[in-house]
Parts: sequence; C-alpha cells; structure tokens
Amino acid sequence: MDDAARRLRRRLLAALGSTRVEANGRSWDPGLPPGRLLTLPGKGELFVREHRPPGTTGPPVLLLHGWSWSLDVNYFGVMPELAAAGIPFVGHDQRGHGRGLASGRPFEIEDVAEDAAALLDFLGIEKVIACGYSLGGPVGLHLALARPDLVAGLVLAATALSYRQSLRDRTVWRLIAAGAPLARLGFGRSISPRYFGLSRRTSPDLAARWSWFHTELTRAPVTGVFTMGRAVGRYDLRDRVAALRRTPAAVVLTTQDTVCAPRSQRQLADQLGARVLELPDDHDVPIVRPAAFATAVLTGIADVRARAGR
Repeated sequence: MDDAARRLRRRLLAALGSTRVEANGRSWDPGLPPGRLLTLPGKGELFVREHRPPGTTGPPVLLLHGWSWSLDVNYFGVMPELAAAGIPFVGHDQRGHGRGLASGRPFEIEDVAEDAAALLDFLGIEKVIACGYSLGGPVGLHLALARPDLVAGLVLAATALSYRQSLRDRTVWRLIAAGAPLARLGFGRSISPRYFGLSRRTSPDLAARWSWFHTELTRAPVTGVFTMGRAVGRYDLRDRVAALRRTPAAVVLTTQDTVCAPRSQRQLADQLGARVLELPDDHDVPIVRPAAFATAVLTGIADVRARAGR
C-alpha cells in the first residue's frame, strides 16, 4: 500500500470518529464580503457572494466550490485576497450544497453548469474566469463547453476530467450510489465533517476555527450531497475538451492529493494545454493551508487574465 492509500485509509477510518465541537469561548469571522439570497427565475433560491465595486476591470472570477463543501468553506481564504487585489468575483453555493438550489431529483454536472450560466445571465455578467476546485472543475469545464461566450479563462484546482479512472474511484462512487437511500432517511449528514475533521490534529488554526467549519460542512442537505456525488461519479470529459485548448487555462495540481490522483490532474492539464502550478498538499489544502491555496489560485488567475488580454 502506497503512502497516498494509507493516508486515504486513515481519513476513511476517521469518518467513523467524533466531530465534537470544542468549546473554546472564541468566535471566528473569516471576513467575507456580504452575501445574499436571490431567486433565479424558473430555478429557485440560492446564496451568492459578489465583489464587483465600481472601477474594477476585467472579467470577474466565478468561484465554483468542491463536493460536500460550500462557497465559504472552499474559498474563505481566497475571497479576501481577491478583494484586496482589486479583482472582481462572484460565487454561489451550488445545487444541493450549503444554501444552494434544492435538489429534489437526479441531475447531471451539465445541469449544475447551467445553474451557473443562469446566475451569470441574471447578474448581467458577460464574461468570467471560471475557477473550480474539485467538483467545481467539472462544472467549469461543462460551462466553458456549453457557453464559450461566457468563459474567458479557466483556473482549475485538485480536479480531473473523470473520477472513475481507477478501481478505487469506481468503488467509492458505487458505495455513494448505494448510500443514497440511507441519505433520504437522514443518515450521513456528518460524513463531510468527520472526513475533514481529521485535519484538526495537524492544523491548530483549523482546530481553533472548527466550530465555524462544522456549521458550514453540516449546512448542506445530505440528499443533495449524495445526488451530486452520483453525478460526479458519472461524468467523463476525457478526450472531449479539445475545443478548450484555445481558452487560457491554469491547473493548480495538489501533488499529495489522496482524493483526486495527481496523475489525473496532469491528464487534465495536458488535454487543456494548461499551465501547471504545483502545490505540495492534500485535498484539504483550502482549509488546512488557506494562505498557500490562495496564493496558488491568485497566481493562476493572474496568469490566465494576462493571457486572456484582460
């Protein structure tokens, strides 16, 4: 068993442990821009944060979060840095996550990308740099393929063209599909905080902020998370992204990733012709090392904006 497999096994075993929130008497404010709930015609209500003050130039960055997370969990370290750099952005809780659109029926990644397009149209945004982490990568890719008029560039992190390329991946998604009926009965709500809670042992900052993260990680309806998981397990864009080679792209490659294999991330970069920015971290880097994650993401955004001529 290689090191990545051992680390993944420890995380899966940790999912059986406690997610107890320690009472440390301190509250934590990540300093995020104001958010609001808005209603997309024909779709429903979702939560959005945006920073587009007068005078900012270039296409906004569209922040697309990872599976079982929310916009705030994934990008709490990135949004303040974007604002400080004068880079406009918009982000939302995706379908079935956080305070995103309700997910009462099965859907595909294409549907989630269409949600993002509908939001941009509603806000009157004509072009974006799509920035997707993990699940957000496939959403950004589908958005760029379906609506090339909307996407000026891509910054993709810890993500792949398909999550069913190995026996391990296929087994995980089968287990998720099998667990969907239990989700409808209310089981599984604490899976995400249990899995990522292991990182509290090595990150004092995460441990101190755990109350906030725990609240965010348990905010998502578990049925929506499982439904999204099944959609992720089905999608496959291998050898289908040749048209995007004309779109400026950067890939933040997490070289110690136990969830998204680094070789799959390189495959994505190769097929896109993307610039690669290596980050020697695991899949939880946005919450364990938010400053390093933010630096890598902003470097990718700066590179893509420059090549997009914005």
